[in-house]
Amino acid sequence: MDFNKLKDKLLKDNKKLVENLTVIFLIGLILLIGASTLSKPRPSNNNENKELVLAQKESNTEDYVQKLEKDLKNILSKIEGVGNVEVLITLNSDEEVVAAMDVVESSTTTNEKDSNGGIRETIQTESNNKVVTSQDTSGQNTPIVLKRIMPEIRGVIVVADGAKDPRLKYELSSAVQTALGIPAYKVKVISSK
Repeated sequence: MDFNKLKDKLLKDNKKLVENLTVIFLIGLILLIGASTLSKPRPSNNNENKELVLAQKESNTEDYVQKLEKDLKNILSKIEGVGNVEVLITLNSDEEVVAAMDVVESSTTTNEKDSNGGIRETIQTESNNKVVTSQDTSGQNTPIVLKRIMPEIRGVIVVADGAKDPRLKYELSSAVQTALGIPAYKVKVISSK
């Protein structure tokens, strides 16, 4: 066999081989990139958890105020000479919910020596926080709540039929202060029409 023919045949075959290997490599690279993007966790779950916590806080705060107003109205209406009573309670903020958090912290320390004998230390820290959730009976993820801090009372207005009498006005104010544990300047008692 002629060496030139053999050489041409090998070069021709090598070009096809290199082309085929390049195509296979590119296909493998595309598959790896696609698989890595599909396997990453979705961060949307944290947003859903935050929305759940916010919705729960709003309804709990409203329920809290309504219960306080109802209880206060019931007890104040039992005081002799008061008559009809209406109560309004305002709050400084919403309820604060402290959710359980999964905290992952890592730290890396690197020591480097330069050519002059100096030492440089580099500390790298990384922290990752995630709200811990549990699945309820309907299959939805709900955050695990460690504690709820009820909001501070900004002020109370009491409108009562008998508040024209200064003694009764004082008794109503004193009763509200005692029931809610707030100072006198946060309570306003007014007589109704």
